[in-house]
Amino acid sequence: MSATPPTPPAPTAPASTGMGLHSRAYNGLINACDKYVPAKMRPLWMHPAGPKTIFFWGPIVKWSLVIAGIGDLTRPADTISPNGCLALGATNLIWTRYSLVIIPKNYSLFAVNLFVSLTQLFQLGRFYHYQWEQSKLQKNGGEQCPTIEASS
Repeated sequence: MSATPPTPPAPTAPASTGMGLHSRAYNGLINACDKYVPAKMRPLWMHPAGPKTIFFWGPIVKWSLVIAGIGDLTRPADTISPNGCLALGATNLIWTRYSLVIIPKNYSLFAVNLFVSLTQLFQLGRFYHYQWEQSKLQKNGGEQCPTIEASS
Protein backbone atom coordinates (compact mmCIF):
# COMPACT_ATOMS: atom_id res chain seq x y z
CA MET A 1 0.00 0.00 0.00
CA SER A 2 1.63 3.23 -1.12
CA ALA A 3 0.85 6.54 0.48
CA THR A 4 0.19 9.01 -2.29
CA PRO A 5 -0.44 12.64 -1.45
CA PRO A 6 -3.93 13.91 -2.16
CA THR A 7 -4.29 15.76 -5.42
CA PRO A 8 -4.43 19.50 -4.92
CA PRO A 9 -7.68 21.28 -5.73
CA ALA A 10 -7.97 23.42 -8.82
CA PRO A 11 -6.03 26.66 -8.37
CA THR A 12 -7.97 29.83 -7.66
CA ALA A 13 -4.93 32.09 -7.90
CA PRO A 14 -2.87 31.81 -11.08
CA ALA A 15 0.85 31.73 -10.46
CA SER A 16 1.82 33.86 -13.44
CA THR A 17 0.26 34.54 -16.80
CA GLY A 18 3.46 35.58 -18.56
CA MET A 19 5.02 33.48 -21.32
CA GLY A 20 8.67 34.44 -20.81
CA LEU A 21 11.46 32.27 -19.46
CA HIS A 22 11.17 33.66 -15.91
CA SER A 23 7.40 33.14 -15.84
CA ARG A 24 7.74 29.56 -17.03
CA ALA A 25 10.42 28.84 -14.41
CA TYR A 26 8.32 30.45 -11.67
CA ASN A 27 5.18 28.55 -12.73
CA GLY A 28 7.15 25.29 -12.78
CA LEU A 29 8.43 25.93 -9.27
CA ILE A 30 4.98 26.84 -7.94
CA ASN A 31 3.37 23.81 -9.61
CA ALA A 32 6.06 21.55 -8.13
CA CYS A 33 5.39 22.97 -4.66
CA ASP A 34 1.60 22.69 -5.02
CA LYS A 35 1.51 19.02 -4.08
CA TYR A 36 3.54 19.54 -0.89
CA VAL A 37 1.42 22.30 0.64
CA PRO A 38 -0.40 20.93 3.74
CA ALA A 39 -4.18 21.11 3.79
CA LYS A 40 -4.16 23.65 6.64
CA MET A 41 -1.92 26.00 4.64
CA ARG A 42 -3.85 25.61 1.40
CA PRO A 43 -6.21 28.62 2.01
CA LEU A 44 -3.16 30.90 2.35
CA TRP A 45 -1.45 29.23 -0.62
CA MET A 46 -4.50 29.71 -2.84
CA HIS A 47 -5.38 33.24 -1.64
CA PRO A 48 -5.42 35.95 -4.34
CA ALA A 49 -2.67 37.75 -2.38
CA GLY A 50 -0.88 34.54 -1.39
CA PRO A 51 2.58 33.18 -2.20
CA LYS A 52 1.65 32.52 -5.82
CA THR A 53 1.45 36.26 -6.56
CA ILE A 54 3.60 39.36 -6.42
CA PHE A 55 1.16 40.69 -3.81
CA PHE A 56 2.87 38.33 -1.37
CA TRP A 57 6.53 38.54 -2.38
CA GLY A 58 6.70 42.32 -2.84
CA PRO A 59 5.96 43.07 0.83
CA ILE A 60 8.22 40.23 1.99
CA VAL A 61 11.19 41.79 0.18
CA LYS A 62 10.18 45.30 1.28
CA TRP A 63 10.69 44.36 4.94
CA SER A 64 14.42 44.85 4.22
CA LEU A 65 13.70 48.60 4.15
CA VAL A 66 12.25 48.35 7.65
CA ILE A 67 15.31 46.42 8.84
CA ALA A 68 17.61 49.03 7.24
CA GLY A 69 15.61 51.85 8.87
CA ILE A 70 15.92 50.22 12.28
CA GLY A 71 19.63 49.72 11.66
CA ASP A 72 19.94 53.44 10.84
CA LEU A 73 18.79 54.33 14.35
CA THR A 74 22.42 53.92 15.41
CA ARG A 75 23.62 56.47 12.81
CA PRO A 76 24.67 59.89 14.06
CA ALA A 77 21.82 62.36 13.63
CA ASP A 78 23.92 64.77 11.56
CA THR A 79 24.35 62.15 8.80
CA ILE A 80 20.62 61.61 8.26
CA SER A 81 19.25 62.77 4.90
CA PRO A 82 16.05 64.69 5.62
CA ASN A 83 15.01 64.68 1.96
CA GLY A 84 15.46 60.93 1.68
CA CYS A 85 13.57 60.25 4.91
CA LEU A 86 10.73 62.57 3.91
CA ALA A 87 10.45 61.07 0.42
CA LEU A 88 10.49 57.48 1.66
CA GLY A 89 8.14 58.20 4.57
CA ALA A 90 5.62 60.14 2.48
CA THR A 91 5.51 57.72 -0.45
CA ASN A 92 5.05 54.79 1.88
CA LEU A 93 2.16 56.58 3.58
CA ILE A 94 0.55 56.88 0.15
CA TRP A 95 1.18 53.18 -0.55
CA THR A 96 -0.23 52.34 2.89
CA ARG A 97 -3.54 53.86 1.83
CA TYR A 98 -3.34 52.23 -1.62
CA SER A 99 -2.87 48.75 -0.12
CA LEU A 100 -6.31 49.01 1.48
CA VAL A 101 -8.02 50.30 -1.68
CA ILE A 102 -6.85 47.65 -4.13
CA ILE A 103 -8.62 44.34 -4.61
CA PRO A 104 -7.68 42.05 -2.97
CA LYS A 105 -6.87 44.13 0.10
CA ASN A 106 -3.23 43.50 0.88
CA TYR A 107 -2.71 43.69 4.63
CA SER A 108 0.93 42.57 4.46
CA LEU A 109 1.65 45.46 2.07
CA PHE A 110 -0.22 47.77 4.45
CA ALA A 111 1.88 46.63 7.41
CA VAL A 112 5.25 46.93 5.68
CA ASN A 113 4.47 50.37 4.23
CA LEU A 114 3.29 51.59 7.62
CA PHE A 115 6.48 50.39 9.31
CA VAL A 116 8.72 51.90 6.60
CA SER A 117 6.89 55.22 7.04
CA LEU A 118 7.21 55.10 10.82
CA THR A 119 10.93 54.33 10.77
CA GLN A 120 11.66 57.07 8.23
CA LEU A 121 9.51 59.69 9.91
CA PHE A 122 11.17 58.83 13.24
CA GLN A 123 14.56 59.36 11.56
CA LEU A 124 13.32 62.69 10.23
CA GLY A 125 12.30 63.65 13.76
CA ARG A 126 15.76 62.72 15.03
CA PHE A 127 17.35 64.94 12.36
CA TYR A 128 15.21 67.98 13.17
CA HIS A 129 15.66 67.49 16.91
CA TYR A 130 19.43 67.44 16.35
CA GLN A 131 19.25 70.61 14.22
CA TRP A 132 17.11 72.30 16.86
CA GLU A 133 19.59 71.38 19.63
CA GLN A 134 22.49 72.66 17.52
CA SER A 135 20.77 75.99 16.87
CA LYS A 136 20.05 76.37 20.61
CA LEU A 137 23.69 75.68 21.45
CA GLN A 138 24.93 78.16 18.85
CA LYS A 139 22.64 80.88 20.16
CA ASN A 140 23.72 80.30 23.76
CA GLY A 141 27.45 79.90 23.41
CA GLY A 142 28.45 79.96 19.79
CA GLU A 143 29.97 76.52 20.08
CA GLN A 144 28.83 73.37 18.33
CA CYS A 145 28.13 70.23 20.28
CA PRO A 146 29.90 67.07 19.11
CA THR A 147 27.85 64.57 17.16
CA ILE A 148 25.30 62.79 19.34
CA GLU A 149 25.23 59.06 18.73
CA ALA A 150 22.62 56.59 19.86
CA SER A 151 23.56 54.69 22.99
CA SER A 152 24.41 51.03 22.54
